[in-house]
Amino acid sequence: MGFLKKDSDFASGEHFSIVSAECYFQGTLSVQGSLRVDGHLEGSVDNARQIIVGEGGKITGDVTGSTVVCGGDIVGNVCADMLEVLAKASIKGDIRAQKMIVEEGGRIEGLCKIGSIQAVDNTEDKE
Repeated sequence: MGFLKKDSDFASGEHFSIVSAECYFQGTLSVQGSLRVDGHLEGSVDNARQIIVGEGGKITGDVTGSTVVCGGDIVGNVCADMLEVLAKASIKGDIRAQKMIVEEGGRIEGLCKIGSIQAVDNTEDKE
């Protein structure tokens, strides 16, 4: 995915946040740009443009973003326009996504609703 590629231009307005391998964060993150998690994040992630969970990364909480790439572990519900589950990844929770790619070896435990969902905006049907 070119998350921190050489030609990334920080002046372009793209914002990157990183929870590195040595970090543990507890709470809710509301991210306007991109987030990479290589450590442990306990809490939800809201409104991110792109969320990448590295091989050693873990999120315990709900994840909402335009693009979610999971190479580590997510224990919680995922809502995304595009979800990519890599070969060593594990998601335990329900998934709502417009599109999803699961590499061979990627694991999902939960319900999946794929296609024709409303754009990710953190709103639920109100009755």
